[in-house]
Amino acid sequence: MKLILLLLFGFISLASAQDTVATDASSVINKVVAQYKSMTSYSSNGTVVSDMEVNGNKINQTTTFSIKLKKPNMYLISWSQTAGMPQLQLPPQSGTVWSDGTQPYLYMGGLNAYSKIGDDEMALAGATGISGGAALTIPSLFLPALVDKNLNLSQLKNSTIEKVESIGGEDCYVLSGSSDTSKKESFWISKSRSLILKFERSYEAPEGGVKAAPDMSDADLEKFLRSMGQPVTDESKKQERDKMQHAKDSLKNSNVSGESIETQADISSTDLTANDFHFVPPNGATLKDALMGPQTEFTKPTVHPAAAGAVGTSSSYEIVEAPVVKVFSATDGDNKFVAYLVQWKGSDVIVSDPLARSNFKVGDTIKFMAQKTNGPGFSSLSFTFL
Repeated sequence: MKLILLLLFGFISLASAQDTVATDASSVINKVVAQYKSMTSYSSNGTVVSDMEVNGNKINQTTTFSIKLKKPNMYLISWSQTAGMPQLQLPPQSGTVWSDGTQPYLYMGGLNAYSKIGDDEMALAGATGISGGAALTIPSLFLPALVDKNLNLSQLKNSTIEKVESIGGEDCYVLSGSSDTSKKESFWISKSRSLILKFERSYEAPEGGVKAAPDMSDADLEKFLRSMGQPVTDESKKQERDKMQHAKDSLKNSNVSGESIETQADISSTDLTANDFHFVPPNGATLKDALMGPQTEFTKPTVHPAAAGAVGTSSSYEIVEAPVVKVFSATDGDNKFVAYLVQWKGSDVIVSDPLARSNFKVGDTIKFMAQKTNGPGFSSLSFTFL
């Protein structure tokens, strides 16, 4: 009898193992793609926790978000973000990207301003970074405007199912692989619902380094500028190309590690109506032709009493763009110092780059934060590169 029980247990274990192995990564991905394609509405709440280290400087960021989606082109994605970084005293940031199917908008709480965006693809792309990625992970699988762009899950290389793990009592396949920008990306996919419950992404570059994005054509660049409400001129195109090249150079030359973990909760496919995609910007918010553009200054300060970290202090800030007048730099071994002289409200001021990872030249336009801090016996003004 004991031998029979042992054999029976062995057959059950073998069958279970074969069931897991038989479910290959590509079939799981196909089921996920088909599931989101079949849904007409989607809603969830979640968080993105990011722990990044850039050239020895640690940045911790937590984003809470809510998502509402309805095919073909309705969405309302809101987020609130807090960042921890010893060199900066940054107040929480909030934002929303939305469309009721007629016109996309992007609202940025730090500026207390919003703007019309040219199309859904540009609106969601503009919101991706500032939402911690929440505007991309699920929308890229759900909304027709992004589904064919081969983003996130569809771009995994050498994908495999590492294991089965439970999240909130729900068994999930843990599917992992590399991408053009990450050493490892992992998705926790519900076995029963074929929905993504968790997404983990390494900031380390893949083997062979980050694959450089192809240069944008003039036609695509002009489309981008128009969609962001910016003028289409030779100068604006040059400035945008310079920014793109700077981003590529920074990514190539930076030593980045850490990871981000995005979790989806309260997932529902309950039908949504047009009223669910109506967003009213907060009192005082202004409608602008462009949220971010050359020589644009956003003077709506946001008071953040805890920013200075002391009782009786308060802080407010504005985001500014201005051309570089002079560059300051110094090195001591592997350590660097970088700062820029710019004009701000008629005065020459020094904008410091605390991470020393930028490499702008005289005439380039930089974005920085002008921060006022007030407390017992002092009122300071500082300028920090963003």
